[in-house]
Amino acid sequence: MTISKNVWIIEDDFRVAKIHADYVHNIKGCIVTENLRTGKETIEKLKMTSSLPEIILTDLYIPDVEGSSLVSHIRHLYPSIKIIVISAATEISLIKDIVDLGIFDYLIKPFEEQRLQRAFQKYLQELRLFQNSKNVTQNDLDSLFYSESNNKIVDEETFVKGIDLHTLQIVKSIFEDLKTQELTASQLSELIGSSRSTARRYLEYLVGEQFLQTKLIYGTVGRPERKYVYHGTYEQN
Repeated sequence: MTISKNVWIIEDDFRVAKIHADYVHNIKGCIVTENLRTGKETIEKLKMTSSLPEIILTDLYIPDVEGSSLVSHIRHLYPSIKIIVISAATEISLIKDIVDLGIFDYLIKPFEEQRLQRAFQKYLQELRLFQNSKNVTQNDLDSLFYSESNNKIVDEETFVKGIDLHTLQIVKSIFEDLKTQELTASQLSELIGSSRSTARRYLEYLVGEQFLQTKLIYGTVGRPERKYVYHGTYEQN
């Protein structure tokens, strides 16, 4: 499974919109299919399109409409669309109103590219859970509703450099769902929307934690392929 391929951006500054689009395109499987500058244009596109976006990135300062009104309109008529607000607005009353509308995430300008990637990873985790599971566990729900920022079990200062707790939980949940299926670093990178080297870092960390085991697959030519499987489901022959 890959991350959403249909992302819209609502931003009246074309330079900012391009930066955000570049960030999105760096996430595997994601394509910005619409760059919109006004509320009117957005509403018309939503009415006409045959393929609704899975995710909309929107500013709150839109020339022809209050951002909160546009968000409310989209949430009311198209509740399946995930809205990520990207704005310089920090007024608590405004943010409270926006959060109450049911937005998926809120990023304050300027923000780091990695922060947007984490938002998309959270979306992927939710998508995987609802599409692949008939029933959920409390741990599944906890991973959706509680991030490491507000429910720290591990002290980040003592955690391994280069390992993000939220991403680590996503990787672990993938293997817990798959159970007996083996994955390579390339396959995992597609699932979590990362580079192959990043995926391998998480895989090797989990091997060290004895959460995963590895096996080498030898082909007719070239180096053997390294695969990873959930601990306890693979026995060495």
